[in-house]
Order: sequence, then C-alpha cells, then structure tokens
Amino acid sequence: MLETLLQDVRYAVRLLRRSPLFTATAALSLAIGIGANTTIFSIASTLLLRPLSGLTDPGRLVDVGRTQDGRGFDTVSYPNYRDLRERTKTLTGLYAYRVEPQPMSLATRGDAERIYGNIVTANYFTTLGARPQVGRLLQDSDDAPESSHAIVVLSHELWTRKFAADPAIVGQAISLNAHPFMVVGVATPGFHGTTMLKADVWTPITAVNEAIPRLGDDILERRTSVWLALGARLKDGGTIAQANAEVGAIGANLEKEYPDDNRGKSFVAMNTSVIPGHIGMFAGFLGLLMALVSLVLLIACVNVAGMLLARAVARRREIAVRLAIGAGRGRLIRQLLTESAMLFAAGGLVGLVLTKWLSALLLALLPSLPVPVGLTIHTDWRVVAFAIVVSLLAAILSGLAPALQASRADLVPALKTEGLDSGTSRLRLRNAFVIGQVTMSVMLIIVAGLFLRALEHAAAIEPGFDERRVDVVQLDLTLAGYTPETAGPFVRELLERTRLLPGVETATLAVDLPLDGGRMGLGGIKLPGKTPPRGEFFDADWNVVEPGLFRTLKLPLTRGRDFTDSDTETSQPVAIVNEALAAQYWPGEDPLGKQMIVHGDGPPRNVSVVGVAADARLIWLTGAVEPYVYVPFAQRFVARVALLVRTRNDRSVVPEVRALLRSINPNLPITQSMRLSDVTAIGLIPQRIAASVAGTMGVIGLLLAAIGIYGVTSYAVSRRTREIGIRIALGADHGNVIRLVVRQGLMLAAIGVAIGVVIAAVGSKFLERLLFGVRGLDPVTFAGACLLFAIVTLVASYVPARRATTVDPMVALRNE
Repeated sequence: MLETLLQDVRYAVRLLRRSPLFTATAALSLAIGIGANTTIFSIASTLLLRPLSGLTDPGRLVDVGRTQDGRGFDTVSYPNYRDLRERTKTLTGLYAYRVEPQPMSLATRGDAERIYGNIVTANYFTTLGARPQVGRLLQDSDDAPESSHAIVVLSHELWTRKFAADPAIVGQAISLNAHPFMVVGVATPGFHGTTMLKADVWTPITAVNEAIPRLGDDILERRTSVWLALGARLKDGGTIAQANAEVGAIGANLEKEYPDDNRGKSFVAMNTSVIPGHIGMFAGFLGLLMALVSLVLLIACVNVAGMLLARAVARRREIAVRLAIGAGRGRLIRQLLTESAMLFAAGGLVGLVLTKWLSALLLALLPSLPVPVGLTIHTDWRVVAFAIVVSLLAAILSGLAPALQASRADLVPALKTEGLDSGTSRLRLRNAFVIGQVTMSVMLIIVAGLFLRALEHAAAIEPGFDERRVDVVQLDLTLAGYTPETAGPFVRELLERTRLLPGVETATLAVDLPLDGGRMGLGGIKLPGKTPPRGEFFDADWNVVEPGLFRTLKLPLTRGRDFTDSDTETSQPVAIVNEALAAQYWPGEDPLGKQMIVHGDGPPRNVSVVGVAADARLIWLTGAVEPYVYVPFAQRFVARVALLVRTRNDRSVVPEVRALLRSINPNLPITQSMRLSDVTAIGLIPQRIAASVAGTMGVIGLLLAAIGIYGVTSYAVSRRTREIGIRIALGADHGNVIRLVVRQGLMLAAIGVAIGVVIAAVGSKFLERLLFGVRGLDPVTFAGACLLFAIVTLVASYVPARRATTVDPMVALRNE
C-alpha cells in the first residue's frame, strides 16, 4: 500500500513538472485562498484559542464585571470589589486590576520616558499562577497596611530593554512619577496578564496615589468610582454557572445595602478572555472575515477543479489506455486525487509563507491606537494544522468531481481519436463550476461594495469640525508632579511657546478628543425652574478645554464669546454649550447668561453660560448631536490632557513639541502622539478592515471568475469548431459568430450573478449594524456589481469569440 502511494506521488510530481504554467497558476490561486484563511485563523487563534503566556490552568480563570440594569460588562469600584471578594464562595483569589495600562514617567539619566504601568491587587499574580523570572512577584502581604507599598514588578521586555537584563536591579529603586519604587522582581517573557493590553510595570493597588495620582486620594473609598476590572479562579468542582448565580446574588444584596451608590448595579461572571466581557463581538467580526476569505478559497478550488477537468479531457486517451489494460476505476481515481493533493500541498506551503506577510498587512490597516497592544500573531501548530486540514479538504472536494468524471471514459471513442469527446457531461460540469465561481465572486464584490459605500458615506458626513492638519500630543501632568495649583502656569507657557513654533497656526488644550470613542462626565445638571425629562438631572457630555479650541478645530461659535485668561479658578464659573443643548434645555430662549447648577465632586456649582458653539459630532459620527458642555481648564483641573496643534501645512510638528517639552520640564514625557485624523478613524476600524479584506478578496475572485468564463468559453469554441466552420461557410458574418459565443458566457454569468445577488441580499441584513447610513439592500452596490460582472464577462468571452471568427471552414471540416 505504501509503495503504491509513493508511486502515485512520484508520478504526480512528474506530471506537474511537465506542466509548469498550469502548476504555478493553480498553486498560486490556491496559495492566496489558503493563505487568506490561515491569516484570519491565526488572528482568531491568538485571540480565542491560544493560552496566554505565563498563566497556570487558564481554563479555570473567569472575568467578573458590573452590569447596569441587567446589561453590559463594566468596571467596578474598589469597595464593591472588596465586599465581593469577602462574600464569594465559588471563586478563589478574586483580584482587581486596571484594564487599560496607565502612562507613567520613568526617570533615567536626567530624562523622562513614558512607560505603561498597571495597578493590581497583590493576589493578582498568585491567582494567575504566574512565576517570576528574577526575584519575586507581588504577594498577599503587599496589600497589608503595614507593608511598603512603593514596590514594582518589571516586565521582561522593559527589564531587557532598559536595564540590560541585569538581575542586580532587584532590590534597587527606580523613579516612577517622581516617586521611588523598589524593584522586587521581573515577570517571565511574554506575560501581560489575561488581556491583549501590555504593561511595562505592575504596582500594588495600595500605591495608587503614587502610581496614578490623578485618581484622587480617596479613590479606594469611593463606591461610586468604577475603575477596576475583576478576575478570579473557579474553586475545584465549581462551574461558571454557579459563579455567575452567586455574584449576581451578591450584587443584589449590595444594591439593598447601598441603594444610592449601587442602584441598578449587579455582577456577572464569564470565562476569561483577552477582551473581558466583549469577546463575542470580536468573534462575530472575525467570523465575518473568515466567511469572506472562505469564499475566495472556494472560488480558487472551483477554478482549479475546472482546470483539472480540462486536463482530464486532454488526458482522455491516456486514461482510456489505462482502463483498457486492466486498471481499476478506483485505482485511477486515487491516482488523480493524489495529483490534486500534491497541487494543494504546494498551495498550502506557499499559503503558510504568505500568512506572515498577510498578517502584517492586515495589522497595518489599524490606525495608531492610544493603548499599548500586546498582540503578536504566531504561526503555531494550530495554524499549521489548520492549513493542512484546509488543504486536504480542498484537495478532496476539488479533485473528486474531475476524477470521477475522467474515470468514466468511453473506451472505444477515446482510443480511436486524440480529439475531444462528443459528450456534454464535461461541459455541463465546467459550466456548473463557472456559475459557482461567479456566484461567490458576486457575493464578495457586493460585501466589499457595501463597506466601501459605508466608508464613503462616513467620509461625506460633516462632523462640524476640521480634523485635518492637527497634531495631538497627549500628556499626563501628574507624571511630573503637577497639581491644580502648579499646572496653570505650565499650561500657559506651553501654549504660548507652541504657538510660536515655525509652521504652527494655532494651539490649544483639551481633555476629551472628538470621535475617540470616549465620553466624559463632570456631574449632573439642574436648571432653575425646569424639570428633567427623566431622573434627577439633565444629561450632557463634557469637555475641559483651553481658550482657542474652537479656532483650532475650526468649530464656529454662533453666539457669545470664547474662554479667556480672565476665566480663572477664582472668577465666576463659566461654560460654553452647543446648539443642541441650548435648543433642548432653553427652547426659544436666549441661552447666554443662563445658570446651570452642576452636581459633581464637591458642593454644587452655579455655572453661567457665556457662549454657544455650533453643533458637532464629537461622540458618534452618526445619529443626532447630543447636548455638550465645554468648561475652561483653569476652573476644572484634569491631569490627562491633549495638546492640539494646527499646522499650516501637512508637516507634523511633534518633534519640535517634544523638544519644547523637554526644555520646559524634562520629567514630563509624551504619553501618545498622533494626527487627529487617526483619532477620528478609530471608530471606523471594523469597516476599514472588512472593506479592505472583502475588496481584495473580491478582486481576486473576480479575476478567477473571469479566467473560468474564458476557459469554458474557449472549451466550447474548440468543441464547436466544425459547427462554426459550417456557419461561416454558409455565409455567417463575424458579428453573428461573436454573438453566438458571447451569448454562452453571458448566460453562465447571468445565472451566477442572479444566485449571488439573492444570497447577498439575504446575508446583507446581518451587516447593517456595521454600515453607516447604507442599507443592506443598497441598489447602487447591487447594480454596480451586476454591471461589473457584465463587463468582465463580455471581455472574457470576446477573446475566444474573436478567435472563433478566424476559423477556416475547410480546415475545420477536414479535422473533424
């Protein structure tokens, strides 16, 4: 059996080497399809399947989050975490951590470098089962009141990059945020907890005032401050269902005990994931991408099947001879399938090589992200196994039909002639293959068109501000020890000197960036003499800004004035509202001079409206503009700010700003820098990726479908050479012959397009939530796809049709 298999393999290799053009064309089309599928699978494997580095028994780990009125999965307060930890019986080692690593200032050699640190409870590493590379990790006693809180664990990457992997760093002090922290250990390579966000250092939660001073001294006591993510390990014998029921019951009891702080809040537990509580959304999006690339692989398989069928026709006499001298049909089918398997093995190997390049290309589609992502896509054994299985299944599916068809050779006609057989079964099968290719290609083109139309619609939406030529430089003022009292002079000097830099048109400061996916709240609003439509307060989104924001963003002030240097901490609190808030809260009234009573941290404040800004889409790109309030930085200190610099041309001035900051205060690092256009593009990441993948795969599918139409049309012309010769001899002109041939290609394409349009129309309903302002049944997209395929079919059919007009009737009749 083994000897026979090796004989089949050697024979298949010899045959493929004899037809290098066929082999290269088929292997390349398969490599693209297999490589695309393997790329998406490798990303899915990284996010969903591959165990994270440095964890022990990750299958028993769970994420715990807060629900609001039974929905969502969000962060919790430290007091609620403490109560949940003390009351749970199904979970062990309940730990808390900050989901998003926070920027910190690491001072070395008189300069400050921005790194990212995480705040964790001391049992974090113990529960995860992590082990140190050097020294020790945090332990339960590090949360005790009498312990030294100023300790830190380094990541292996920071230890290697900044401290040359020197074990002697353990026991030494490093400066974080201008505070000394003693290094107690180093984590193992690749460890960054249970999420895809990576930290450079970890400090105990009891050191929060030194690590993240902007959170406030009482952050560990405020039950209303929700800022921590939770995780735990299931006790032996416990299930996720039991844990979920228990934490829900604890949440209900805490709501009764603290009705003002915990109204509507409860807890939910679920299996741990790299995106706590939201992995389902990403899994669904990856499923969409996998469906798109699977269509390309199917198109490639159908294309190769058609090519194999054509080769079987050319080898009809060889196969008939084999059958005539006693070869069994099963033996022939095995030989033909072996040839297909060798072809697909070559495509699979090239596809694996393409996977690394395609993965890098897909990640390059992402804009600059404001958080450090530790997503490394590896071609591990899962990816290799997936590529092998996909190649094997594709080889069987693609090679079986041509093998079965070829093994049914009619011996007498096949042995008598080297020509083509007169039967129609092969032509019907090739026609079916072409229809299938067109169907799947139409689906890809329609999906790509829908996403491109959505991006076009999003680009056409006027957000109300101009994000072009604006640099964003993000800072955390507490990293250099600035307080509400000392931050003001620094900010004024920074803005004055930035505005003097060459190429700068204007500059300002803001806390919240437009369309960055975040929202800011500074308290509830009460209006004298008015009752809110629901609840106790009027709702609004907030931003803290410096004078000049509206000029920098080119966002017009329609009434009143901008903030000025006279709006100080000791002057009357003022605000600028948008037109939506003015129209909703004071319909038909002049909003200037109106009073808003703001209930936030500290006593209520009476804020006077001094200006009205034009409406702008600052939260969402679609939907109605929501009420928005701007307040001056001098009256509301926030440590994490963004310097917005509008330039006179497209050249970035971030290097000049970096040098300027270093000259003012070398201990203040830049936490992030990017273009404002990159910030506003974050919300369109899924659409951009889907459009790029679907568009690229659609073009490949379109080319393969065109090749299929060309091939089947050429095959039909070669079979009808005698008929065409007779028609020409009887007086048919070239136009009649061309119409005869092109009609067949158009008929096949029409059937495939019709089927593809119906399937796409059904499937497009599931995409509508990702389409900005575009219906799933967008007539422009569907009509454009149909027109595109009509043009491609005409071109692909015209070439063999034109060749048919050159048939010499005498030669055609004599050959037949």
